[in-house]
Amino acid sequence: MGAAVAGLARIADRLRAPDGCPWDREQTHASLRPNLLEEAYEALEAIDGGDPAVLRDELGDLLFQVVIHAQLAREEGQFDLGDVARRISEKLVRRHPHVFEGKAIEGDLLQQWERIKRQERAGSDEATRSASILDGIPVSLPSLFRAERLQERVERVGVLVPAIDLPIDIDDARFLGDLLFDIVAASRTLGLDAETALREANERFAAHVGRMEQSARGEGRELESYDADGIRALWEATA
Repeated sequence: MGAAVAGLARIADRLRAPDGCPWDREQTHASLRPNLLEEAYEALEAIDGGDPAVLRDELGDLLFQVVIHAQLAREEGQFDLGDVARRISEKLVRRHPHVFEGKAIEGDLLQQWERIKRQERAGSDEATRSASILDGIPVSLPSLFRAERLQERVERVGVLVPAIDLPIDIDDARFLGDLLFDIVAASRTLGLDAETALREANERFAAHVGRMEQSARGEGRELESYDADGIRALWEATA
């Protein structure tokens, strides 16, 4: 397996060589952004399709995007594919002390994960207190995807997002899809852009969570230290 990945890295190096492929030679991190996004979506489509052979090939295309970006960085003297692999390996070990160090899980597993992530981003105990649980969720995500990620992240520390009551089983994906489709149609009728509207709602929500974190730190606490009633009171007080 290692030899196969190393061989792929050598192919990327050859493509970028002075006598390599003219198209590959002119690419940059920025110019390859659409390719990375497209390959990620094609891998997702392959997962949905359920064909292992197709998934294998699409994951290969996605892997090459990682390899070629690492090659560009190596040429610029920044890092190489080995550095990429080492960093993710270190991160995975660090974020799973209950697996690799035999430590007991401290409270809720997802809350422990978030604490470790904040410590990584902040670099010190003092700076950790100013890091947000929403750090690292790209603003450039599609708005619906970002809304899901924002909600998942805050739920890990006990913040439950108020939801409307639906007259059906919420596991009914077809009904939910039709409902979302109808909302888009309604927004068009009103002359509004549903993507923009949801993006602005996401940012209002992120700002609200930021105020909650600031208020909690004023008390020398983190959000995960509050019980359900405390979270609800904090939510209302910072609305």
